[in-house]
Amino acid sequence: MRIVILGAGKTGAYVATVLSEERHSVVLIDRDRQILEQVGRESDVATLFGQGPSWMLLAEQIESKPDLFFAATGDNETNLVACSIAKNLGFPKTVARIKGTDYLNHTKLDFRRLFCVDHFIGAEVLVATDLFNTIVHAGDLAVEHFAHGTIQMRSLKIPDRWDKGGISLKDLSLPTDFIVGLIRRKTAEGEAILIPRGDDHILPGDEVTIVGKAHNMHRISEVFKTAENKIRSVILFGGSSIAEHLAFLLGEQKISVRIIEKEETKCHELANKLPHATILNRDGKDLHFLHSEGVETSDAFVSCTENDEENFLVAALAGQLNCPKPIALLNDATYTQIFEKVGVVPASSSRVKIANRILSILHEESILSVGSLCCDAAKIIELKVAPSSPLIGIPLADLGSRLPKDFLIAMIENRGNISIGSGIQTLSPHDTVIAICHPQRIPEIPPLFHT
Repeated sequence: MRIVILGAGKTGAYVATVLSEERHSVVLIDRDRQILEQVGRESDVATLFGQGPSWMLLAEQIESKPDLFFAATGDNETNLVACSIAKNLGFPKTVARIKGTDYLNHTKLDFRRLFCVDHFIGAEVLVATDLFNTIVHAGDLAVEHFAHGTIQMRSLKIPDRWDKGGISLKDLSLPTDFIVGLIRRKTAEGEAILIPRGDDHILPGDEVTIVGKAHNMHRISEVFKTAENKIRSVILFGGSSIAEHLAFLLGEQKISVRIIEKEETKCHELANKLPHATILNRDGKDLHFLHSEGVETSDAFVSCTENDEENFLVAALAGQLNCPKPIALLNDATYTQIFEKVGVVPASSSRVKIANRILSILHEESILSVGSLCCDAAKIIELKVAPSSPLIGIPLADLGSRLPKDFLIAMIENRGNISIGSGIQTLSPHDTVIAICHPQRIPEIPPLFHT
């Protein structure tokens, strides 16, 4: 496929390189000739000097029949305007990189329609949320996010002290903002995988997958009486956008946050944005300083810079000082085993998240993303409802004969509004649907959501 990328910064150049390695034809546009020359030397990417967003520059690319336009600059508004121009010029798909959360909230305005953007990628927010889950939900079997982080999936083991095994799901009086999507149960005959209905039960020892509104999923521990990991203090190294989002999430949970940043100007910015956090204008590679800050008494240490080597070094130092959970962002997956050998937990960076998302968009039809559950015994899928879908307007309770067996619509996202897939709900054009099904049902799904 042919992809045009605006912005040759670290993200744009990384994505361009990954796509070229996947044998896609890539054109990278930027106003910095030196960066373009470097990318051109290091990877099989065509480069084009130009000021963006320029409608004339993008119009020239239409002649080569591109498949996708990705606005990857560090400025939200530039990316949105560029996507709007590209879409109106005839680019089939447009993707905008978004920093922050302002344009990811579609409750009041549908920014996709307003700016002609087919896909938003708020990778920094997703990485921060993943890091938050790694820190806070360490006991969970799996945690995933969908619909720009507004919907969360968590898998957990039901403890032996669960005393409601004799009550059916329909009578459990569970919170209305999440749903039980899957039950994995060990029996005398082997293992059973259930996509539950109202008459099924949750038993002690079951592995249960819950899907719900992300901001309320912390209630799961209380509902199912699982042990909650008590986190009180976290230290972040590097004042990146990811660190900023992560600090905000931790602060919402009343967790003490310290951010180490050596650039003084950045420290002032962070102090204004994060009044609850302690900002330390120091070099995180200073072993004596880390020791004086009591790294060993913090519950986690996260290296959040854009440099793999620096992240590894500082997280490893924290580990040597007996921090119980040193975590480091990682761009190059080949370093994973090295990180793990010294006890550093590797976490995918925003660049990796963005590249993976672009690859999925290039290959998508009706299915936006697919995740595995219970060692691939079941799938959790993110779907887009096309205006031509035969399921639109019909209550979910009446769709039984039309949907595949072992298929459960768990959540529906409509322009920022999240609802449980209850019997009275209906599907609308452009809805995002989170569903759980047996792997063999995947081929049956596209004709239902995209005719």
